[in-house]
Amino acid sequence: MTRKEWHLLRKKGIGASEAAAVIGLSPYKTNVELWEEKTGRREPEDISDKPYVKYGTEAEKHLRALFALDFPQYEVNYKDFDMRYNSDYPFIFATLDGDLTEKATGRKGVLEIKATEIMKSMQYEKWKGRIPQNYYIQVIHQLLATGFDFTVLKA
Repeated sequence: MTRKEWHLLRKKGIGASEAAAVIGLSPYKTNVELWEEKTGRREPEDISDKPYVKYGTEAEKHLRALFALDFPQYEVNYKDFDMRYNSDYPFIFATLDGDLTEKATGRKGVLEIKATEIMKSMQYEKWKGRIPQNYYIQVIHQLLATGFDFTVLKA
């Protein structure tokens, strides 16, 4: 699948990065804005040229490789634009940063990578001793879309 095809498919359902917006807990967009985008009333903002997005996209492959080195108990797989769907609810989908197979048991898991930089004390507080709500909702959505058993968040 190409990036353009992937973007078109994203309009047909709710992806994991949008799940927090659905329930009003996204710091980036409201549920009304998301609804407007999904129904064609608004074009989503193209953030692909923003420096933090470019950095995250480029860093992700390196962080995935480091994860594989640090955690040899997992087989790590990745495929560009590999959209996973919930078979009962095909509008629930996720594009994973990696899928994991626990070598000892065969259990399947999601690898979610966050290449974020904490620049404000408010951002630090969101991470202090927990996963920020929007990221937690994202990984729960990924588990729902895939049917996998666990998630590892690499931040």
